[in-house]
Amino acid sequence: MSGIFGKKQIMLAILVVALGVAVYLNYYFSAQNPLTQDANTSTSKSGNLGDAKFVGNPSTVTTKPNKNNTSDYFVQARLNRESARQEAVDIIRDLMNDAKATQKTQEQALEKAAAIAAAVEQESKIESLVKAKGFSDCIAYIEGDKCDIVVKSSDLKEAQALQITEIVTAQSNIVAQNVKIVPVK
Repeated sequence: MSGIFGKKQIMLAILVVALGVAVYLNYYFSAQNPLTQDANTSTSKSGNLGDAKFVGNPSTVTTKPNKNNTSDYFVQARLNRESARQEAVDIIRDLMNDAKATQKTQEQALEKAAAIAAAVEQESKIESLVKAKGFSDCIAYIEGDKCDIVVKSSDLKEAQALQITEIVTAQSNIVAQNVKIVPVK
């Protein structure tokens, strides 16, 4: 019986559980609940969550600017990020549980799962620290050795950009040259 549960299988199970917890906590703390909107507006105007929406659709075009557009942008960006990440986690989980997969494939999947978990944790820390510096909202995307930060700011000053870059380099192994900051009004 001890041959069935080796050190590698136990470590794999622990990492999969840790990855799941990290994804859940990131979703829980960073995403706002889209179901708290008025039920009539979310179902009658926009259809189901995730449905395609035509850009030139006259019913969705507004003539006056909406101050909530940037908030909607950040909510939608978080949902898109979590959806894409969940798909990646599902693929990795399938690879790890595939009986036909080689040991090397399972090890690569395990490394990718660990990288995703680390990115989730780093993105969450970076977002929290950037918001603590006075920005009303931001979202971080870490992919390998690059980081893109989208911040809600009408006028991003050089000193603020340096603060954000310093936060990213302190919270991750990403060098300053690979940090891209995009302000959104």
